[in-house]
Amino acid sequence: MKYKLLLRFFLAIVLVLGIFFRFTHLEDKVYWYDEAITSLRASGYTQEDVVQHFSKKSIVSVTELQRYQHPDGTRSVIDVAVSLAKEDPQHPPLYYGLLHFWLHSIGSSVALARLLPALLSLLAFPCTYWLCQELFVETGIFADKLPTWLTIGLIAVSPFHVLYSQESRQYSLWTVTTLLSTAALLRAIRLKTRISWVIYTLTLIINLYTFLLAGLVAIAHGLYVMLIYGFRHRKILKGYFVASVLGFIVFLPSAWILIINQSQAKKDLDWTFIFHLKNSELKDIWIQHLGRIFFDLNQEPWDFYVHRVLLVLIVYAFYCLCRQTPISVWLLIILLTGVSTLPLMMPDLIFGGMRSIASRYMIPSFLGVQLAIAYLLGRNLANPSLKPWHQKFWQLLLVILFSGSILSCAINAQATVWYNKGRNGENIAVAKIINQTTHPLLIISDTAVGDILSLSHSLNPNVQILLKPSQTETFKVYLPTVGELKPFSDVFLYRYQTRKVRFKELAKQQNYKFEPIVFRFAKFSTDQPVLWRVIPILKN
Repeated sequence: MKYKLLLRFFLAIVLVLGIFFRFTHLEDKVYWYDEAITSLRASGYTQEDVVQHFSKKSIVSVTELQRYQHPDGTRSVIDVAVSLAKEDPQHPPLYYGLLHFWLHSIGSSVALARLLPALLSLLAFPCTYWLCQELFVETGIFADKLPTWLTIGLIAVSPFHVLYSQESRQYSLWTVTTLLSTAALLRAIRLKTRISWVIYTLTLIINLYTFLLAGLVAIAHGLYVMLIYGFRHRKILKGYFVASVLGFIVFLPSAWILIINQSQAKKDLDWTFIFHLKNSELKDIWIQHLGRIFFDLNQEPWDFYVHRVLLVLIVYAFYCLCRQTPISVWLLIILLTGVSTLPLMMPDLIFGGMRSIASRYMIPSFLGVQLAIAYLLGRNLANPSLKPWHQKFWQLLLVILFSGSILSCAINAQATVWYNKGRNGENIAVAKIINQTTHPLLIISDTAVGDILSLSHSLNPNVQILLKPSQTETFKVYLPTVGELKPFSDVFLYRYQTRKVRFKELAKQQNYKFEPIVFRFAKFSTDQPVLWRVIPILKN
């Protein structure tokens, strides 16, 4: 009895810490490209709107740029949907619509924009409770709620889930809707009532309208129903068939927008097909993905070794799950884990590409892994027939696993850049240099709209920015004469693209000298400058 009270107290502390980490330093991390584009969409604008607005202007203020990061009442939620359909058709509109109303009602600072996904992430706890009750307790696998609280604890302090709960994107909501629809499916199967299938239909629709890859979760649900119940339970099969058909019918408008704008979607997702990694590199990344669910210091070699130990634990957890539970339990977790990842992993192995290197695309799989680990811990911690030393081992493992997650969250809370920020990690270093000057001019060259909008969140309002649009999404090289630079105390050149610009020719033509002062933080491009100091060469 004393042991159970201590365990409950420990898990209660873990839950409190998980909530605390979700709301700590929301404004300190770099507001990167994807978040800036999300704010642009939620404000009802497109990247083309930004370029067209500044096409006749040369020097603009940070405040003018920030206009496209805040809803101002001139654009409605219809404009949000139009923006997505035109430039991001692969993203369903649910989260962006919610963010539009949130920013318009509450405020649109970086902290407030990230407050919405942080709050939404809290809904994962009751959804996890519901799913574990249906999966472990209602099926008779466990007599108490120990695995339920263990799963909630694992999600609460998971460095991965905490990281994405602080990003102004739809991924914390997708975590919630995946848990919700899976729990609703199990409940509908158990009760076999019309209202339970209606609830599942609604959760399926919400999941599909949150993120496109929710379709893989729906496929996992369908395979589960067919493999477990098939045609032997016609009432369950009929209920699932009607619910899924209705769900996909309601999702058809979003699917149709994607079909007619597939060229734009392909353009946005080109990075997943163009670049190729060796199979050995892909496997290392996948192991890293799994390890980061529980331990993530973003630092080698600690992460490397710990992640491989965790891989062994995860494999053993799935082994025990399949050996000790009925097929109706382990098959759901296996399908949730495998169906949501194999369509991303196998094409990368066979054809090349990087579809599977984005850990955010694998959220359903990570939830399956956490369910398996929770089962393993719960089964061994609640087993009275184990020898004392065996029980002590599992208790120690529990403490180590949670301690590693808490340590990871504590370190991450102090950082301004983490691995999930795919670009713009240099923004704070760039802004620090520019903001220290009295009357600076920042020249933008070969930079996408999202990159300059991202940087604008870190710049002081007095910074003047010289823009020269070249197409709907980027700004071209434009260098004024030396005489035009005289009103400014300092002049800087910012460019993010990796294309080579002939700086020597430009410098010779315009009498400039370029001094690189900030380099990219990205792992494979640390030798590429992103900020130069422009020094005029005055002739006698």
